[in-house]
Amino acid sequence: MKPVLILSAGLALALAACGQKTDTAPAEPTSAAAAPAGEMSGTPMAAMGEMSGTGAGAVTAVDPAAGTVTIDHGPIPGVNWPAMTMAFTATPTVLQKAKVGEQVEFDVTVKGPAAQVTDIRPH
Repeated sequence: MKPVLILSAGLALALAACGQKTDTAPAEPTSAAAAPAGEMSGTPMAAMGEMSGTGAGAVTAVDPAAGTVTIDHGPIPGVNWPAMTMAFTATPTVLQKAKVGEQVEFDVTVKGPAAQVTDIRPH
């Protein structure tokens, strides 16, 4: 069972935009919902410039036709994100390297509302 944390207003807004449940009081944990491919519009981060960070998690889907990779990842401090499952846009090299079910470490660049995985490595 994962611990439930009380969220600040800003983090709650960011999670709501990603499809996360955002109770302000402790509640039963819920599974993370996938956010649209690389989109974080409507979040406080959407107004910021470019940020980058490194995350770790499990690849849950790869969609070469859409140019996306979905990762169930832990917190990414470099971009101020909590743990969640999210579909990211990805470079062609990342799409070739990513394997469903694999534990990975990855680099992500966030520009406004768009998030892209720029590198991925087995972890």
